[in-house]
Amino acid sequence: GVRMTTIFPYLNFENTKEALAYYEEVFGATNITRLPVGKDQAAHFNMSEAEAANATMHAQFDIAGTTVLASDSFGRAERINNGISLLIDYDINNEDDTREVEALYRRVKEAVDVEMPLEEQFWGGKMGAFTDKYNVRWMLHGQDYTKINK
Repeated sequence: GVRMTTIFPYLNFENTKEALAYYEEVFGATNITRLPVGKDQAAHFNMSEAEAANATMHAQFDIAGTTVLASDSFGRAERINNGISLLIDYDINNEDDTREVEALYRRVKEAVDVEMPLEEQFWGGKMGAFTDKYNVRWMLHGQDYTKINK
């Protein structure tokens, strides 16, 4: 099939290897792949081979059916700022997606800073928001797509 143009969140961490372990443990991230800095690139980054093995050129992982990309910041990023949020939007009529997003929220809620619990909102959808230990702000949003697309 024809692939649609897509935008992916691409996060930079001081230590992506550590962040991947966090997202796996706390968020239940799946399909985690990680490309370390290669031996040949180590010199370019002024790293020993041991440091290079722990550094990350590129990584990806899935959370609630969505894909997030990541790499080490290599000194570029001070920290992730909350001026941007990752919004996971789902159709409340899709039972599998709803179950997955609600399970994600139940799983993380004790380990994150919850700004808005995931619950029914006055407009008829469900909404929740929280910030994780890396200062990444997540929003969960469920809506009834049968009403929107008419």
